[in-house]
This record gives sequence, structure tokens and C-alpha cells, in this order.
Amino acid sequence: MNSLVSRARWLASLLAAGALLLTGTGAAVADQDLTQEPVPGVENLTPLPAAQYARAPLISADGTTAYVGAIEATGTKLYVVDTQTGEVTADVPTSTGRWAGPMVFGARGSLVYLVTEGTLNVIDTATDTLRASIPVPDQPRPPGTRPGSLSRMAISPDGATIYLDQSGPHDNGPSVGPPRLLVFSTARHAFTAAVPLPGESPRDIVVRPNGRDVYVSGDVGLVHLTTSAGVPKVVRTIAATGFADELALTPDGRRLYALSKPDGRAAVVDLTRDDVLTTIDFRSDFSPVLSPAVSADGTRLHVLVDDHRTAPKVLSYDTATHTQVTDETVTDFAVERASGLTVGPDGETFYLTGTNYVDDPGVHLQIVSF
Repeated sequence: MNSLVSRARWLASLLAAGALLLTGTGAAVADQDLTQEPVPGVENLTPLPAAQYARAPLISADGTTAYVGAIEATGTKLYVVDTQTGEVTADVPTSTGRWAGPMVFGARGSLVYLVTEGTLNVIDTATDTLRASIPVPDQPRPPGTRPGSLSRMAISPDGATIYLDQSGPHDNGPSVGPPRLLVFSTARHAFTAAVPLPGESPRDIVVRPNGRDVYVSGDVGLVHLTTSAGVPKVVRTIAATGFADELALTPDGRRLYALSKPDGRAAVVDLTRDDVLTTIDFRSDFSPVLSPAVSADGTRLHVLVDDHRTAPKVLSYDTATHTQVTDETVTDFAVERASGLTVGPDGETFYLTGTNYVDDPGVHLQIVSF
């Protein structure tokens, strides 16, 4: 990508962040250093030793470090990768379970919160050590059933509250109880509330920059909750999205892309009215579509497509016209199967986690300039 374009996008992001601070709706922006342009990652393919599966990474605000939650034969780890050298600089054991879930930054990037089986882990990014492992509170459930799955989480713009969704309890079959939204106080290091959710299968969570509006995707569509009274309360359910999986929010918080993986489409939702404006058909021919991400300047929507037959690719869409920008499609990745995509803070670097089975077998983090 042209460096002038990159700088223009960074400046647009900086101006947007400043506007949020002036209006009092972007307190979390103060946690980031806005005086220095984030650096791009250097193209590299980094093996993650012993990893069997890896999630989409978190990238530090300055662009220098990638954090990757991974599953190994003996448990879970958080890998720390230098984006300039491609080297793994630390690996932090987090649990003995067999599932590593979502991650968010907290406390000005000095902490990473990582969910594993039944636990919220807190990692110190200055020392790359596990600071705390906090059990997720059990949910009301019939005897003999297991706690529901923990899907995704999001943090409020001021960094004070984490929201974590959980499906209903089950007995290795369908849920036998309602799902819920858990509320965690980062100051108290404690879960403070559990709010029942409609439907059976919550998937993803986003919080608007105002900090008051929380949206949870799932089998009933898109659930809108408000936090204006403290504990989140369901406002309405937007069923017009259909089954919604992953979510991507525009930087100004006005629009939301609600991705449906099986259908290969995304509903474009106007959050000022909670209306579906249109639907983007990725024409994926039933190939898995995942990891939607909006660029820092809000002009592009990126999605990862992996049909398990050919190499993965990333498609780009113009957010003004909702049409594909075909000359910005990125292909020829080194990983054979992709599991997650993150767009770097510089606006010109993709970070892709995936697996190779033939050449250089194993799980990798690939850094690609676009």
C-alpha cells in the first residue's frame, strides 16, 4: 500500500479519535499514544511452537507486538510475537484446558484479558506473565448438565467493564437454559452481574464508543442492550439481520456489520435507528467467511475467506457503496488454512493465523503488507 495513503488513513483515524475525546464519548482513546504513527509489521511467517490452533491476534497500539491465544496438547498459551523481527519473544501458559477464546486489551495496553475454559486470565504485557486467573461464575443449571460455552467478549471504551457472553447449560446436546451476558469490573477484578439474553446461541459482542450501547449477535439476530442504568438491560432484538455470527463496528460507532458465516453475507445495520440498511453478499459459494474488520478510517470492510480447498484470501469492500474493491483482494498467503485475521493499527498490515499441513507443518502467524 502506498505510504502516503497509509499516513492519510492514520491521520483520519487520529482526527476521529480526537473528536471522540472532545465529545466525551471516547475515553478509551486516551489510553493510547496518539502522538506516534503505528509502525507496519514486517512480512514474516512465524511458527508458533507446539500450537495446534490459534485465534486471531491482538496487535499493540504502536504496531510492534502481536499477542496470539493458542491451544496446545498440554493446555493453552498466549504467544508474544515481535512484529518487526517475526520472533516469538515469550509464551505465557494460561490453563490446562483445551480451549482458548477471545482476547481484549485493558489498562492502556498494559494488560491482555484472555478467556480459557471457565476462566478469565489477566496477562501483564510489561513482564509477559500471568497476573491472575479468575473463575467465571457458574450458571443456574439442571443436575448433570455442563456450563455453556463462552463465545466472545468486549471492553467498554473507558476500560472499566468487560462483557462476556455465554450460551445456556447443556448435556452435550442443545442448550437446556437461557444464555447470559456476564459483566466484569476491571477495577474490582470481579464479575458483578449476569443478564439473561434471548435466544440460545450468543456469538459476538461490540460496544459503541458512547459506552452505553452493547450489541450481542446470535441465533435470534442482533440484541441491543443499554448500560445507562448500570446493569445492562435488553432494549430490543433486531431480527432482520438473521442469524449473526461475528461483528465489526465502524470507528464512529454508527454502523455495524453483522456477519453470517454459513450464508456468506453481512447485514449492514444503522445503529442510530437499529435498522438493517442492506446486505452484502460475499459470493463465497458456501466457503467459510470470518474475521470481519473495518479499517481505521472507516472506508473499507475486510473479510477472510477460506474454502478449505485453495489458499485463503481477504476481500475488501467499499463501506460507502458496499461493493467489492477487486483490485484490493489479497491472496497467495503462505498458510494453507486460516483461522483468524486482524488488521494492524497502521492500516496497511494483515496479521493472519493459520495452519500448514504439507510444507512447514504447524500453526503460524503470518504478517502481510497490503
